[in-house]
Amino acid sequence: MNESSMSPQEVSELEEIVLASLESRDDSALLVLGYGEISVALGWPITSPRFVCKRTPPFNPAEFTHYSDLVTEYIAGIEARGLAVAETSIVRRDRGPQVISYLVQPMLDPASLGHNVLRAAEPDPNHPFLAALAETLGVVSSDLSIDAQVTNFSWSGSNLTLVDVGTPFLWDPAGRLRFDMKPFVRPLPALSRPLVARQMTRLVTRWNDPRRVGLDIVANLHREGLPEWVDATVVALNRHLSGDPVTAEEARQLYEEDVKIWPLLKKLQAVERWWQTSVRRRSYDWFIHSSFD
Repeated sequence: MNESSMSPQEVSELEEIVLASLESRDDSALLVLGYGEISVALGWPITSPRFVCKRTPPFNPAEFTHYSDLVTEYIAGIEARGLAVAETSIVRRDRGPQVISYLVQPMLDPASLGHNVLRAAEPDPNHPFLAALAETLGVVSSDLSIDAQVTNFSWSGSNLTLVDVGTPFLWDPAGRLRFDMKPFVRPLPALSRPLVARQMTRLVTRWNDPRRVGLDIVANLHREGLPEWVDATVVALNRHLSGDPVTAEEARQLYEEDVKIWPLLKKLQAVERWWQTSVRRRSYDWFIHSSFD
């Protein structure tokens, strides 16, 4: 078994705890490492974690195959462009007509994650982590991109590793996003899903341009409580951008737009959870926590 593998028994054990936590709306039985906007990162085993397990939305079998294939292609594409990716395996657990899956990676030292690297240092545009982060803008093109916010990287002191590959940002020659948004908007009320899918597609398509990725990096420093690093990061990124430079003010505006959008989606999730659990008497298969909190 390689470092990022879990046994089928372990996957089943974890999923049973997740289901109980969803039913009780109490995640204290889990080792929650972080909440994203569409996923949750869990440590496993809970008492002495060896793995980080990122739970994806439930899929039907065809959706899972499409998603799994895209993630595999995405990782290979990133590595082919010279950026290391954390060892990742995709594990599944069939549950009736649904497939529950986890992206599993080895547990990393929390101090190595980008936001903690910055918190442990004084702002400096020449910090080697920032220099390496700026070089990732060279990975970005019209057909492949990355979510390059600092929380998505591990830094060894000399090597940068991308840890977030759960959303495969791949586009076809016509500029259409290749991965299917439908499973990712199912936590929302049915009437809102087409609109939100279009909006989310628009939002992530900003990331197939290096400058827009740079703006997103800076914007998310505010989200992580690292505003003191904004100016240094702007300088580091602009060394690798041609044309219009990234500005702190534009990045701040981008952050303020995101602050309005993502919490609204959490409110819509709460409405759908009420509808499913209180009215239809069905389960609701997603956690509702905002990474802005």
